[in-house]
Amino acid sequence: MRIALVFNKDRADTTGIYFERALASLGHQVVHCADRDSASLPDGFDLYFKVDDGNYAEDLPDRLRPRIYWVSDTHLAKPLKALKCLTRSYDLAFVAMREGTERLRRVGSPAVWAYGGACDPEIHRKLDVPKRYDIGFVGTDGGIPRKFYLQALRERYPNSFIGTAPHTRMSEIYSQSKIGFNWALAGETLTMRSFEVMACGAMLLLNAVRDETQDLLGFVPGQHLVLYHTPKELFELVDYYLSHDAEREAIAERGHRLAVEQHSYVHRMRFMLETAQERLSARYPRLAAA
Repeated sequence: MRIALVFNKDRADTTGIYFERALASLGHQVVHCADRDSASLPDGFDLYFKVDDGNYAEDLPDRLRPRIYWVSDTHLAKPLKALKCLTRSYDLAFVAMREGTERLRRVGSPAVWAYGGACDPEIHRKLDVPKRYDIGFVGTDGGIPRKFYLQALRERYPNSFIGTAPHTRMSEIYSQSKIGFNWALAGETLTMRSFEVMACGAMLLLNAVRDETQDLLGFVPGQHLVLYHTPKELFELVDYYLSHDAEREAIAERGHRLAVEQHSYVHRMRFMLETAQERLSARYPRLAAA
């Protein structure tokens, strides 16, 4: 299939780059296009694929069909407002969050839940290295309450890596971490970071939120990851699993296997392309033949 993939390469770890790698590995011919150049894309591609990268000022011309949209930022008020408008002109909108999928459907968007984040096992790899960090977290402190959790973890567990790092070091950091921490907003349990932590072999410790995603994707608390409900429980669980190596590593291994075997970007791309062909091929014969 010949695919025009539209997103800005402002960061080396942006989602679109993972999509590009996955599509190429599946044997598709992928042509990247920046948002600012999308209006000049020619007709003739089998599929036009726009990736949500936070730029909502520029969009594909309506003449470019068939087209799909990967949507990730439905949990943020301003992006959601823009996406409610933009996605209605697409043939399909694949949405990372289940709650966001429903919000877009209510305004007439052809939204399909696309199973959340994913990992790239060639980048997010489990390395054979000693566990030198108690806690691993790669990212910014963010807003409230995440930054308070992170500061408390720094103070209580100084033998940890909590901070920013190039994405090329992610495997090294999480592979050396006994526990990988994450804090997610309601409705976005299994974010990119959650899958990255598990793919690299750390035990994922995640806040429990109002979301069924983990259950629907086969991740069982206590078997593949560990959930905390309160700050008190968070620290109790950290202390427990730091002193129970075998139990912790068994959970980490099960989470690792499930993440890389069923939840890579290749899995996500295969699902989206098969869904697009199934639902759109009658309208676009070129897509059916691709």
